[in-house]
Amino acid sequence: MLGDIAYALDQSAIVAITDRTGKITYVNELFIKMSKYRPEELIGATHAIINSGYHSKEFFKNMWATIGRGNIWHGEIRNRAKDGSYYWVDTKIIPFLNEKGIPSRYISIRNDITERKRLEEKIQKDAEVYRVITENSMDFISIIDLEGNFQYVSPTHKHLLGYDLGQLECANIHSIIAKEDYAAFDKAVAMVGDAPAVLEVRVLDENNRVKTMEASLNLIHEEGEYYNHLVVAMHDISWQKESEVIIQDLADNDQLTSLFNRNAFSENLDVALKGRKRGSKVGLVYLNIDRLRNVNDSFGHETGDYVLSIIAERLKDALSTEDIIGRISGDEFAFTTLKAVSEEEVERLTGEIKSCLEMPIQIDEETYSISISCGIALFPDHAETAAELIMMADKALHYVKEQGGGIAKMYAPEAATKTLERILLENELRKSVQLGHFTLEYQPKMNLAIGELAGVEALVRWNHPDLGRIPPDKFIPLAEETKIILPLGEWILREACKQAARWTRQGFKPFRIAVNMSAVQLEEPDIVETIERILMEENVSPELIEIELTESAFADREEMRYTIQRIRDLGIIIAIDDFGTGYSTFSYIKELPADILKIDMSFVKDIDVNQNSRAIVKAIVTLADTAGLNVIAEGVETVEQAEILHGLGCREGQGYLYSRPLPPEECEYMFTNVSKDE
Repeated sequence: MLGDIAYALDQSAIVAITDRTGKITYVNELFIKMSKYRPEELIGATHAIINSGYHSKEFFKNMWATIGRGNIWHGEIRNRAKDGSYYWVDTKIIPFLNEKGIPSRYISIRNDITERKRLEEKIQKDAEVYRVITENSMDFISIIDLEGNFQYVSPTHKHLLGYDLGQLECANIHSIIAKEDYAAFDKAVAMVGDAPAVLEVRVLDENNRVKTMEASLNLIHEEGEYYNHLVVAMHDISWQKESEVIIQDLADNDQLTSLFNRNAFSENLDVALKGRKRGSKVGLVYLNIDRLRNVNDSFGHETGDYVLSIIAERLKDALSTEDIIGRISGDEFAFTTLKAVSEEEVERLTGEIKSCLEMPIQIDEETYSISISCGIALFPDHAETAAELIMMADKALHYVKEQGGGIAKMYAPEAATKTLERILLENELRKSVQLGHFTLEYQPKMNLAIGELAGVEALVRWNHPDLGRIPPDKFIPLAEETKIILPLGEWILREACKQAARWTRQGFKPFRIAVNMSAVQLEEPDIVETIERILMEENVSPELIEIELTESAFADREEMRYTIQRIRDLGIIIAIDDFGTGYSTFSYIKELPADILKIDMSFVKDIDVNQNSRAIVKAIVTLADTAGLNVIAEGVETVEQAEILHGLGCREGQGYLYSRPLPPEECEYMFTNVSKDE
């Protein structure tokens, strides 16, 4: 019987016998197999031959003290095999006592626990990793039961919210959630299953300050202590929500006057018209401050802005709270007359408001007289939609301006007919496209961090042989309206590509040339094929071309997205121009396939003195980073502006600080030292 037990033990355990001094006198086959030593190497040696160096001297001192007193020692030991590999054994050392009760030899019985120890080490390592992550993460991680009671809370709840972790672990998650969000959170808890539930929730810190969190709830499916509990991971997005509020204000409101901008005005007008009873009338007035440019030239742009703010305040005072008021562009405003019930009443009310607006303004101890031009359209007499009504009021205003301005005029079909001057200008525009009276000038864009050239923007110039240089703001709208922009735009793109090829052949480092493109061009069904053909014919890499889309290109996001993406698929960079001046709201940015955002110069011009402008630019940069967009600032005129923009995270700048728009040969002279290959 004892022999059978000894045999079974010898086959299943690692067995060794030593004399009282520790010299090995016997080892079984498993000992030899584990240690990888030959029997003759082991017999006569001590267990030091397999010492791994893992355990301290104190460890072995205690072991010898135990067995030296005749007691059984039990523990776990890491050994080192002959080939240098390590293995763990669960060990019992049993002393054999002589007649005097003194140990004469020892038998050690070991079991291989290497795999178990490796698993324990992995678990311990993973636990340490998880501990480090949860203690240093900026996220708020907790485990709750299905009733919302905390089972675990990460240290972040103390570091960033100020709560005592011990007290919090005895509380319910409702104790830190705003009451208004209880229902939404509980609904998410009830809905979570195989897929996580994600929601925004407001959390209160120790001082009842609100933080907005994006919370993800995951159900634990694995068997264990927290089976069927929820892991709640919350990420603080308060900064993002604050930035979005600023961006939304930027998207809806003109920053100088706090009135609706063009896009928001159009949207609110649309809502108002759709809510009107059948047969009721709404007057829409488009007004222009005549010769405001003279104020800017004589007194400076700050004074011009002051005049605009005065006009805005007078409009607010003169109109009812139900009326919609907006600043449409630099010197143009629009408002409704919702309470007027007839064409005569709209004209009378417009006249009264015009008189109020034209009251003299005191500027630097001088009195400045204001002249206002107004174009009026009536719903539903002249148009049945907001877009059409705006068009009719705008046409009436243009007619007034062509007649010299200073009056108010109701829309009439004859007011929309072309004047002789307009016909002549359109004729000359068509001829000039055919005869090549246009040139391109290039304005550099600079890297704000290192002061190197980042690219140029191509700007079209019309040099008429008889009429002289005609400003872009006079002929570009006409070109778009008459679709002359199609051949003109194709020429601009081709000329920019030719110039890119020339500069490449001259050895200048590659940089992008930005070309402006209007919504009219994008609406052409073959625009993508036209662009691709020009690139191929001029042998220009698409990466050298950047297309800047005007804000009107974003008016119909769904229709434009596919075209813009196809252009982008060619390898061309897409930039959103004049951000913040109408259609280009952040919601569009997140949806459209764009690469670059250009901050409008109106937010740059006073960034060195206006904290609100700084906050707006910072919010734009932050959210652009979130959307993966590069940011360029337009209208940089001083070193201080450039430094502030760089500090706010803006990467590139463009403006007269670096250079005015230049002909190609002057542009080459300017950037020879920064762009040419060494």
